[in-house]
Amino acid sequence: MKKRVLLKDTAYIKIKEKIMRGDFLDSNSTSENQLVEELQMSRTPIREALHKLQHEGLVKIISNQGIVIQEMSVKETNDLFDMRSAIEIYSLRKTIHSITSDEISHLEQIIEQQKRSNEEKDVASFIRQDVDFHQYLLEIGNNSLFMQMMGSIRERLYFDVNRWRRAYPESITRLIEEHIRIVEAIKAKDSELAVAELEAHLQNGKITFIS
Repeated sequence: MKKRVLLKDTAYIKIKEKIMRGDFLDSNSTSENQLVEELQMSRTPIREALHKLQHEGLVKIISNQGIVIQEMSVKETNDLFDMRSAIEIYSLRKTIHSITSDEISHLEQIIEQQKRSNEEKDVASFIRQDVDFHQYLLEIGNNSLFMQMMGSIRERLYFDVNRWRRAYPESITRLIEEHIRIVEAIKAKDSELAVAELEAHLQNGKITFIS
């Protein structure tokens, strides 16, 4: 039996997608009326979706003002990057000597996509490809619990699109170079160098988000 998708769940997904795509960057806010018009949905599912997003700390509903997109605090950023580093570094240590040439080629393809997105100044695509790069590294390790935990961590990090936009373009060019160095170390099966490059990459990401 097919599971029925509730309207409030559809609204929740669509609103998150709009925020992560950067649709509200100019004002960092939106309104119930605006979402009703743009999503062509009634108020009830949109209101329920917004309350869920507020409960998750992703938006703040302010009476007579609208919906404000919440940026992460310094502490939340630190906590998320620390957890992310612990998971990704442990996973890379375990898998580096079993990574195949096909898997390395796939990582290199993602980097090429990132280069094109950078040239086209398409930050939204770059963010998706950055997710793909780190997600694929975890998938190689085949630890379903790690992937589940990282899904939640990354969703919160990439939800804060404003920080990515402010960091563009200098930090994005640097991130691509760091991805290249990580893959080169993996190709050489140099576990210490690969871990060091990944650790530096994640640390730089944390500094970029906090600054």
